Formats: sequence, structure tokens, C-alpha cells
Amino acid sequence: MKKTASILFVLLLLVFFATGCNRNNDGTDNIYEIRETMFIAQVNNINLNFSEYLGKTIKLEGLFKQNHWEENNWYFVFRNAPGCCGDDGEVGFEVSWNPDYFESDPEQRPYPNANEWVEAIGELRSYDFLGMSFLYIALSELNVLEKRGAEFVSR
Repeated sequence: MKKTASILFVLLLLVFFATGCNRNNDGTDNIYEIRETMFIAQVNNINLNFSEYLGKTIKLEGLFKQNHWEENNWYFVFRNAPGCCGDDGEVGFEVSWNPDYFESDPEQRPYPNANEWVEAIGELRSYDFLGMSFLYIALSELNVLEKRGAEFVSR
């Protein structure tokens, strides 16, 4: 009986991910919206099945962050999550302005300040760096929001 219940539960989860998570609030499926209640699960789903999402529009909210290393800047939209040493994890995506939408003038595509709450919308793409492939969201929109969501998520 337990085995049947477990199999049914797994099948229900698969149906949920296949149908419910990739719909916008209006029922359309042109934007894959990463929601607060299943933030980690949805980001992991994209990372594990990235080939199904490359070229698709992704929407998420979270904290904005910038990292700098050897003349390079990386920008992220993320939420805090459980990590290896307690609550020190971060989950989200690297973001960068989509060059298809803007001229080469960097003033047209500003980034917000660190720790501002943002809504990011853009196309999931990948790039190679130091022999490895990385996913990022090529932004079409990056909006600073006044109302903040949960900075820490657990699922």
C-alpha cells in the first residue's frame, strides 16, 4: 500500500511540474514563472532539464547581486536558501541585458543596486567560460519592485 501511495505521489509531482509551473497567471504558457512557493524546485528543474528551457522566457523575483572577478562583472537575481553550512545557500540565475534589445550604450541598460528586490524577465541562454557551460537570463526587463517577497526560501 505504501509503495502504491509513493508512486502516486511521484506521478502527481511530475504532472504538477509538467502542467502547473510553466503557466503565467492568466493561463498562458509563454512565460515560465518561477514562483516563491516552489522557487528552489523550479530553478533546479530548469538546471537539470536546461535543454527544454533554452530560448524560453523566464520570469523570477529576488534580490539583486553583483560579483566581480578579473575585470568581469556577473549579475544575479537570487533568494537565500539552505546551504552546506546552515542557511548560507543562494539559488537563482545569472542575468545580463540582452544585446538584441539595446544598442551598445551601457547607459540604456542600468543595473540596480545590490540587495534591491527585482523582477527579471528574459530568455534563458547559455555561454561557455573557462571550458564550462553556464546558464543565464538574457534580460528584456529588469524592474525594481517596492514590495519584497520572501528573501529566504526552503523549497
